[in-house]
Amino acid sequence: MSEKILLAFCVHSHQPVGNYESVFEQGARECYLPFLKILQEYPQIRVTLHYTGPLLEWFEKNSPEFFDILAGLVDRSQVELMGGGFYEPILPVIPERDALSQIEYTKASLSGRFGTVPRGMWCAERIWDPSLPKKIRGGETVEYTLLDDSHFLSAGLCPEDVHGYYITEREGYPLKVFPIDMNLRYLIPFKEPHEIIEYLLRLRARGVRVATYGDDGEKFGMWPGTYSWVLEQGWLRRFFDAMLQVTDQIEVVPLADVLERYPPRGLVYLPTATYQEMMEWSLLAPQGRYYEELVKRAKSEHDWDRKRAFLRGGMWDNFLSKYRESNLMHKKMLRVSSLAQEYGPDPEALRYLYRSQCNCAYWHGLFGGIYVGALRHAVYENLLKAEEVLDARRLAGKSWVVEHRDHDLDGHEEILISGRRLNCAISPHDNAAVFSLEHKPLHYSLSNILMRTPEIYHKDVLNPQVRKKKTEGEPLSIHDIPHEGSEEFRELLVYDAYRKDSFITHYLETPASVEKILRENRIEHSLTAQLHFALVSRAEDEGGITLEFAAELGGIAVRKTYRYDASGSILLSHAITPLNENTWIVVEWNIFTLSGEKPVVDGNTMDIDRGVYRSKAVVIRDTHRGLAVRIESEAHWVVCVVPIECVSQSEEGLEKTFQGWSVYFMLQCAGDVPDVALRVE
Repeated sequence: MSEKILLAFCVHSHQPVGNYESVFEQGARECYLPFLKILQEYPQIRVTLHYTGPLLEWFEKNSPEFFDILAGLVDRSQVELMGGGFYEPILPVIPERDALSQIEYTKASLSGRFGTVPRGMWCAERIWDPSLPKKIRGGETVEYTLLDDSHFLSAGLCPEDVHGYYITEREGYPLKVFPIDMNLRYLIPFKEPHEIIEYLLRLRARGVRVATYGDDGEKFGMWPGTYSWVLEQGWLRRFFDAMLQVTDQIEVVPLADVLERYPPRGLVYLPTATYQEMMEWSLLAPQGRYYEELVKRAKSEHDWDRKRAFLRGGMWDNFLSKYRESNLMHKKMLRVSSLAQEYGPDPEALRYLYRSQCNCAYWHGLFGGIYVGALRHAVYENLLKAEEVLDARRLAGKSWVVEHRDHDLDGHEEILISGRRLNCAISPHDNAAVFSLEHKPLHYSLSNILMRTPEIYHKDVLNPQVRKKKTEGEPLSIHDIPHEGSEEFRELLVYDAYRKDSFITHYLETPASVEKILRENRIEHSLTAQLHFALVSRAEDEGGITLEFAAELGGIAVRKTYRYDASGSILLSHAITPLNENTWIVVEWNIFTLSGEKPVVDGNTMDIDRGVYRSKAVVIRDTHRGLAVRIESEAHWVVCVVPIECVSQSEEGLEKTFQGWSVYFMLQCAGDVPDVALRVE
């Protein structure tokens, strides 16, 4: 029993592209810099640290002190720096060329600043696919990574074998993989140091020689309650002090040290997986709630450590089908990556592309993720900047390009118009509505709307339950913070029955309930909301493109004609039969804006956040970015303007998130339907 147990200690720190400046500032002040400064005081504590590109870029501009401290720790071999995709992409779902480039960019960045080439790679969100060793050239570009113990349990290993490290491979490309101990993730930094030591010594008594800890750096000052606990109340110093008191039994080391001191435990083949919580979050709400109950029951039984191998939940890719918005971002990213190869590769365009691959906006779990409009905006902003660079060659001598392709891979062809000022994408299968509307000069996606979707945790809004009582002094893990379901949140739990695109045509045989629209932001009893159209004609001239779509349903015939103007406007005309004194036509737009400014109706700024008017024009603005979207008609309509609001969760708990504005033009119509237009000014 004289041999020590090595605690292979890795801290991963990340902020996403597009996150608020205040979050970066808070992180530097209350987490990242204090951690490094305290680590400086304990030269015998040696660790692996990983910082993603967005953080490194922010520190470069705002806090050179960070690099001075970190360089000193690297120079005295106290810190091993880990690599990975520079902008923290989900490597399995981006093109291989981009994955390799992002990894190489991190290597060049760390080598240039610190004079060290990383051996290991942080796998974003520990999302693993068996093809990854080949994709990232394992053994050539990357020597090792670390994944959750759930990956190894799912591969058939017993809990007592999930320690040390293993080798996996794909087509002869090897990669060493460390299993992260889930118990340590929940102990550090939420329990007193003596409890962590007791756990490690129990492992040592069983013959375990290496236990791996790898988790978010934000746990050491940014998660709720942790700044007080970890720094002000001294947990971090107490932890380091406690480790130094047991150096004859426990040694804290970087992961690369383990590779030098111990051989791999053998060969393992890991299934597609991520950490336990992520596999739950990726499920659709009904099955997710059922899975949550299964896990809860299994945890109450004595053999949970074995059972959890078989309670795996879903996979990260499910987010691309769970959230249409995630899929649209992902497919736009793949398209721009393809264009960069076809018309480049231009280094500036590639940098924007890589920034758009930052993973956080593409999914949602305990953090805001896809619900945070600023993160989605950053994805589109960078994609449009990349596209604008490529337009110099792609649109040379042309004002626009038209493509007919299944853009979102849903089995139906869409029509994509890419212009110098305005991109417009129409889905004939879905009401011949505009599902993508992007303003190139401002790099602004106006269609960047998140639909209101059932979430697993919405049950807690309706029936709030306290998950766990807080122990005096110790903060709760964010996984245990209870949700509070207020009356306001309960009223917001309205789910969309049709896609919230723009230029949606609703045919109603009874008047739309204005009260219901203002309260619930949706049209009920629409006979055409999900009507399938066909493209019947297309014409182009010097000024723009005219597209005509037609559909019939139950005796209702609808023709929608779009006039796309290269200067930045879209005109929609309708020919609908039958129309009579009982017919109501509603045209709906859903427009994303970051600013949240109240719209302007007929020249007057709204003084309330929702309202009904008799009007010809509505303007939605983001004055900070110089954006104004005008929706107008030559005729007066009954106009409803309503905010799009969702209930989401973050590390702080439940919150209401603003997604943009819905605008409804409504008209009782027995004759011709007036034209309506949208112009970006």
